[in-house]
Amino acid sequence: MPPLPHPLLVADIGGTNCRVAIVDAPGDLPRTVGRLSTKAEPSCEAALLHAIAEAGAAPRSALLAVGGPVIGHRAALTNAGWSFDAPSLMAALGVENGLLLNDFEALATCLPVLGAADLTAICPGMPAEGVRLILGPGTGFGAAALVGREGRYTILPTEAGHIDLGPVTEDEFALWPLMERVNGRITVESVLSGSGLVRLDAALRRRAGASALCADGTMVSVRAEAGDAVALGAIRLFGRLLARVAGDLALAYKAVGGVFVAGGIAPKLLPRFAVAEMRRAFSHKPPMGVLMDAVPLWLVSGPDPAERGLAKVALDPAAFGLDNRLWV
Repeated sequence: MPPLPHPLLVADIGGTNCRVAIVDAPGDLPRTVGRLSTKAEPSCEAALLHAIAEAGAAPRSALLAVGGPVIGHRAALTNAGWSFDAPSLMAALGVENGLLLNDFEALATCLPVLGAADLTAICPGMPAEGVRLILGPGTGFGAAALVGREGRYTILPTEAGHIDLGPVTEDEFALWPLMERVNGRITVESVLSGSGLVRLDAALRRRAGASALCADGTMVSVRAEAGDAVALGAIRLFGRLLARVAGDLALAYKAVGGVFVAGGIAPKLLPRFAVAEMRRAFSHKPPMGVLMDAVPLWLVSGPDPAERGLAKVALDPAAFGLDNRLWV
C-alpha cells in the first residue's frame, strides 16, 4: 500500500511525558517539535494542537504511541487521565488518517531501524533469526515482541508489567515483606518503574531501621550520586531485577533475536548498575543456560526510537500487519 499522507504527526505519549515530532516527507527523520508534561494539558487533543501550533505544522496523518492498552480505535493511559478516540482525534487535528498503538508496540517497530550506534551491549550474546523483544521501565513497565522475516513483521503486544514479581535471592526474600504493595500485589510494574525505584529504596531503608527519604526516582539518583549507600543499593537491585525479568520474558518468547531495554529510566541509571550482576540475573536460567548465553541484551541508547519506528510504519503499514488498524 502507498505511504500514509505526509506530513505526519508522530507522538509518544506516556504517563508523565508527551513527545511530539513531525515527519515532513516519506523517508525523512522525525523532527521534534514539542516535549510536554502529560499532566500539564487537560487532554491529548489540547496537547497535540498546542505542539502543532508551536511548530507551524499542518499534519495530514497522526501516529500515536500511548502508554496503555489499545482496543480498536480507542485507548486510555494506564498512569494518567488522558483517553483517545480516533474519530474525535481526526476531527480535532484535521488529519486524513491515523494509527493508535500501545507505546511498546510502537517501540517494537524501531527494531528494524536501529543500528549499532543506537545500542549499548549489556550481554553480548549471539543473535539468531527469530523473535526480538523490547521492554523497559518508565512511569509504568511495558514490553512487546517482534517477529519478522523478509521485511514483513508481526508485533505481539503484552501487559507484562502486571505479572507478579517474586524474590529469588536471600536478600530479596528478606526485603519482600517490607515492600509496598499496589492493589494488594507486588508486580513487575510496581517495582520496575519510577515509583518502583522509590519503593525499593524505601524497603531497603525499612530493613535498616530508617524512614523513607525519597519522594521520587530522581531523588534516589541524586542521593546515590552523593554517596548514599542505600540509594545506590536500590539502583543496583533495580538493575538486577530488570535483567532478571528481561531474561524471564526472553524465555517466554524464546527471543533468540535479542532483548532490548528501552524507556527513559534505564539509560540514566546504567552508570550505577552492577552490570556483572545484571548479566548473571539475565542469563542464569538453568536448565536453559546454553540458550540464554546466546541471547544478547542491549540498552537502546539512540534518540527517539518510537518516533523513528512509526516513521517507518507510515511508509508501509501493511509490512507491520497494521493496515487493518488505520483509522480510515
